[in-house]
Parts: sequence; C-alpha cells; structure tokens
Amino acid sequence: METKRASVVFVFLMVLTTVQCELLMPKYSTKTSYDLSFNKSNILKRELSWQQLAKEFSPELQTCNPIGLYVVYRHGSRYPSEKDIKKFNLFLERARNESINPEFEYLQNDTDLEIPVNLHHKLSESGKLEMNHIAKRMKKRFADLFQDQLLTNYAFQSSNLSRTIDSTISFIQGFVDDETNCSSALTEDELLVTCQKSSSSMRETVVVPLHNKTSDYLLRFFDAYEDCLKEQVDSDEGEELESTRTDQMREDAKFVEGKEVAGMQLRLSQKLSVPGAREKFNISRDEAIDVAKMCGYQLALFNHSGWCSLLSDEDLRIFEYKQDLKHYWKRGYGHRVNYLVGCNLVRDIASYFGQLTTGLADTPKGVFKFAHAETIVPLECLMGLYKDKRPLTATSYQDNHSRLFRTSWMTPFAANIAFVLFNCSSEADDTNALTKYKLQVFMNEIPVDLPFCRSGPCDLVEFSTHIREVTGECNFNNTCCFENCGGARCMPFQFNEWTIFCISVAAVAFVAWMLILMIELRYSGAKYTVIKNH
Repeated sequence: METKRASVVFVFLMVLTTVQCELLMPKYSTKTSYDLSFNKSNILKRELSWQQLAKEFSPELQTCNPIGLYVVYRHGSRYPSEKDIKKFNLFLERARNESINPEFEYLQNDTDLEIPVNLHHKLSESGKLEMNHIAKRMKKRFADLFQDQLLTNYAFQSSNLSRTIDSTISFIQGFVDDETNCSSALTEDELLVTCQKSSSSMRETVVVPLHNKTSDYLLRFFDAYEDCLKEQVDSDEGEELESTRTDQMREDAKFVEGKEVAGMQLRLSQKLSVPGAREKFNISRDEAIDVAKMCGYQLALFNHSGWCSLLSDEDLRIFEYKQDLKHYWKRGYGHRVNYLVGCNLVRDIASYFGQLTTGLADTPKGVFKFAHAETIVPLECLMGLYKDKRPLTATSYQDNHSRLFRTSWMTPFAANIAFVLFNCSSEADDTNALTKYKLQVFMNEIPVDLPFCRSGPCDLVEFSTHIREVTGECNFNNTCCFENCGGARCMPFQFNEWTIFCISVAAVAFVAWMLILMIELRYSGAKYTVIKNH
C-alpha cells in the first residue's frame, strides 16, 4: 500500500515538474509564433467549446448563456522591420564571407532571411493562417452567438496599417463558411470586405473603420499620446522621481551591457569559430541578440530555423528577458502612464457591455479589434494580469526565471484577449439586476481569472467598478500632458457626466455669487441714500 502511494506521489510530482518545465521553457518574446506560445495541454484546450471549458475552469457558468463578446487581437506573424532586415542581411553576408565552424557551414547557404526590404512589417502567409484558424475556432466555440452568419451583426475595427488590415481580412475569411469568398477594397479611412457564397448571388459588405495612427486613441494610443509618453515622469504619488520614464526604459540596454549577454556573446563566438583557429569569429552583443531574433522570425515565418541550433536554452532565456525588460518599462508595469493611456479602450469595452445589458437595439453580438503588441500589453496591465511583486530590472535576471511578465505568452503574434459576457439568470428571473451578468476573460483562447474579482468569473459590477477606479476620468489633458504635450497629440477635451456636473456646479456658484453681489450693491446703495437724506 505504501509503495503504491509512493508511486502515485512520484508520478504526480513528475507530471507537475514536466508542466512547470514546459511553462518555463524560453521562447522568442513578441517574435513567438502563436502556436509556439502554447504548452501541450493548452494547445488542445483551444478546440474545446465554452461549455467544456466552463466545466473545468468555471463551473458556475454552466447554467449561463453568452450574450456578447469583445475581442482585441494582435496581428498575425509578420516580416521583420526594415531596420532588422538590413541588420540580418549584413550579418548573413559577413557570415558567408568569413570562415566558420564546419559544423555550422550550412548556415552560409540559409536564404530564408534574405527578405526583400519592401516586405518589412507585412503580414506573412503564416500570419494569415493564424488569424483564419483563430476565427474558425472562436466561431465553433461560441456557436450560439454565430448562428445567423450575417457579418452586419458584428462590429470590426482595425488600426490603419497593412499587417492589421490583412489580419482583419484573413479573420473575416475564417469567420464565414468555406463556401464563401471575400474580397476587399481600401479607402482612406475604411476597409470594405465583401463576401459572397458560391451558391448565391447575395453579397454582404462589412465596413471596417480605420484611423490615422496619431488620432487612433482606441487601438494605437501609444502613438496618439507619444509626446506624453516621452515626457511624462512616473509619479504615482504626485512626486517627481529622479529618473524619467525614458531613463528607466533603458533597463534593457543596461542588461545588454551586463554579464549575461556577454556570456551569450562568448558562447556564440565559440560555436561559430573554426576549432583550433587563432582568431575567433567576431560577434557583437547586439548581433548575438539579433541571432535570437532571426531564430524567432524563422520559426514564425517558415516553421523551421537553422539559426536556432546555435542557441542554448540559457541563451534564449537571456534574449527573452532582455525583450521583456524593454516591454515592461516601455509599455507595461514599469510606469503607470504606460497602460493608463489605454483607458479609452477599456472604457469602450465597458460601454459595449452596458449596451448589451440595457438591450440597446442594434448592439452587435461581437466586437473585434485588430491592433498590436503595444495595444495588448497595456490592456493586460489594466486588467492586473501577469504582474510580479517586484519590478523587472537589469540586475534581477537570476531572480526572475519564474516571472509572470513574460511576453512570449502574453503577446505572441496573433495574441488575443476576449471579454465574454454571460447572462446567468434563470427563465423565471426577469430582473434586470447587473449581478446576474458574469464576465469571463480568455487570454489567447484560455480562460483566466482577473485578480480584482473575488472568485472565478467577474460580476459585471465588479468589472465596471475596477474600470472606473483604474482609469479615473481618462482625461489626458490633466493626467499626462501638462505643459510638455503638443496640443495636436493630446486627447481632445471630453464631455462626460463628471465634466457636466462640475460645469453645472460652477455655473450655479457663479449665479449665486452674482445674486449676492447684486443684493449687496443694492443694499449699499439704499444705505448710502438713507445716510445722504439724513
């Protein structure tokens, strides 16, 4: 009996260890392909219906019904930036023209990354497939919401860049059935996607709004508020700190100058050097980081990579941490303003749920936004997800192997965060109380609990309260811009309930002051007349 019990414990510990090791396996930060960001157990869960997931993650939702969802997507796998393509090409050319270790000579014939510069930032074929498959799985998971097939029952929006526009088109093509073909046309501020079944003459056109990046306060707020973000001093308590946001963002640069990246540089130099040669293959620290980027891009674009064979798990952990530092301080928890600028997006989410619960006519069954990693990370932070107890710094690498803030699973290519609203009232319950609504969040198609909710799925009241608390008035004329922000970059002055209340109070106070003044003047005049008559 004791032997059997020990065996069970041993097997359990082995499984637990395997899962933990799999979770901590290094990836490629924001250059990780969508499928590679999953562990083996979660990749299978993507195929489950919401009812099957509720049984495992949120039993209280089993008697509920989904009534609407709001999803924010990052674009699918894309080609590298123009800057990265040029750097990769220079390094590849040097590797071909110098003697390298015969074991890795095959890399000199690797042409995958000889990418034409005009493809920079463009959505790849693998990225189109990612978005197409995500749409098919989502439609299958929430079949109740997508029975009628009419695109006009759903709302789409994209940032005005080719990679998000093409991601939207690929998603819509996956959203419709296989017998339907879609074509697209672009205007200055709209994407028009027209879909037609092969067996029908009926066409349906969906209009996808596009906004200039400097005025896209919903999906590219990091550009719209760029001047604010550059100048803002992190000041949680209203007191200016000695170092500005820009200074602290350089934690990733400090890390590159540290011993960890130096070790990575040395290992790559040794691997690429001809054995026994006096002169070692010269590779800089930045080039060592670029090799890891090349590895991630190759896997995302072509599903194979020769350059990955140069990198140990430790090298990839170092690269991943370096990239995480960059996003932590530039878009994440490093500074509150990094994610507070996303307040318009979370307010839009809350507004959509308000429309659903009040039964407002023409409210779409689903809202789908197509954006960027720089959109997803602040949104995750506003939800309190992946927050570590201590800040990530250049000197804390060894203490952060088990960190929560890991962009490889937070925002890989095609990352998505879905907010699904459930109605949990019984047929006999006709109350309109908000407590009957539950909100379940899915991060990359897997249910997650929001830390500010008491347990499991959020009450809509809890969610709405958190949104109000975390975003405040969402007026960046006061919160961010101060004197440092160019007027065109600032968010236009917004009228809301609080603004109207303040103006009303000021108006009443002004009228009262005028009345008092008039009474005093009249009294003073009367008193003067009496004195004069005496």
